Amino acid sequence: MQSFNLNMEYIPGKSNVIADMLSRPACHEENELCEVCTVAIDVPSRSPKEIRVEQMKDEELVKIISCLEDPDKNVNYVNWVERGYLMNQGVLFRYAPDSESEEAQLVIPLAMKEL
Repeated sequence: MQSFNLNMEYIPGKSNVIADMLSRPACHEENELCEVCTVAIDVPSRSPKEIRVEQMKDEELVKIISCLEDPDKNVNYVNWVERGYLMNQGVLFRYAPDSESEEAQLVIPLAMKEL
């Protein structure tokens, strides 16, 4: 879970007009599985190497990665860096200018995006 930027915020009582699974009362049934109180999150995990392989299948991302990894930093290098792109452990990330987060976000290849 550390690789995700999670934010949990407590909203008291009547202010919580959009209740979710985390704000439901605790289930006191010890022998039964209570679906109302169960929160299941399927978080796929991939190694940097696996993500790199997928990014290298995306033609647009290959252009950016090749430019950032080229030892002869050319004009395009500055262009990509100014747009927030950077490499970490061989994987492409980007700082989003409109994001509240100060952390770089993983660039997801088009093939890995669920439509």
